[in-house]
Amino acid sequence: MRWIPVGRVLSTHGIRGEVSFHYYNEAKEDFLRYASLYAEKDDTIIEIKPASVRSHKNLFLIRFKGLKGPEEVSFLVKKELYVREGDLPQLNANEYYEYQLIGLKVLNSAGAEIGKVESMLHTEANDTLVVSGKQEILVPMIDEYIIEISLERSFVKVREDLLVP
Repeated sequence: MRWIPVGRVLSTHGIRGEVSFHYYNEAKEDFLRYASLYAEKDDTIIEIKPASVRSHKNLFLIRFKGLKGPEEVSFLVKKELYVREGDLPQLNANEYYEYQLIGLKVLNSAGAEIGKVESMLHTEANDTLVVSGKQEILVPMIDEYIIEISLERSFVKVREDLLVP
């Protein structure tokens, strides 16, 4: 089973056992679909179920079933929360989850490898691939730069002539 991080607990909040949670996805409404979340505790992945979720300053405040008071949720602080890969919402054609792109080979239009996707930057304009190779390059995730993405063959093909290191 593959665990996919969906956000990070930033702190406890108040005296009722709520946590302040940063959800990684821009589509905040998608978070409400998860009946179960998973967290690491004592080197084990445990299931935790949200009892209540509310929005607060671009974050979520979450209270979990069976966890009452800040002392009982403090083990979550600074930790990522996960879902099972199969619980993620289906995407449309030509949409990808970030975790699917990390580690893919990056090829130029001739098919030569120029690096690997190391991470993603999220900007107001668009998402951008951070590619490590001979030098780090940034590739905007827009049609002018991306020729093809193949998860099956593990590559992203880009128009190298437009890229500036």
